[in-house]
Amino acid sequence: MNLIVGHLQTWFALFLVAILTVFSDKIVGRIRFALNRADLRSKYYEQLALDLSTFVFYSDLFHVRRVRGESHFGDLGAIGGQVNESFVTLKTNEYVYRSWVRRYWSDKGVKRFESVMLCATNVYDAIIEFNEKGQEGQKTEMLGRRLAELKSNVDRWLSELDA
Repeated sequence: MNLIVGHLQTWFALFLVAILTVFSDKIVGRIRFALNRADLRSKYYEQLALDLSTFVFYSDLFHVRRVRGESHFGDLGAIGGQVNESFVTLKTNEYVYRSWVRRYWSDKGVKRFESVMLCATNVYDAIIEFNEKGQEGQKTEMLGRRLAELKSNVDRWLSELDA
């Protein structure tokens, strides 16, 4: 009888270990998934923030040169090229960004992202207006207003992205 009880205790202990092993694998798997998701979210956030920052920087530099009347420096064309390149990066990756935003952030974040992209397009359109001569002052003012709106939207959106 003692032998049977000893075997039952051994089997019961093995059964408990097996059950705990199965559940611990699931728990470890969930933790690993959550950590990977957080890591990817951080990576994607940084890439998107960098691309937006680059576009805002060159657009702002273009605007500052126009406000100060510094078109004689000869680098306005190069700055315009950088604006164009950074905007192309934003627009080329727009749907990649949208997939990231939808996957890793809230609906509020998606709406704000759409607003940011619309503002970026408006800034780019205002810069394109400088390809035509005339009304430089009005174009500069319009660019300034659109740029201020873009900066405000980018700041709010990047600070509102919730965990």
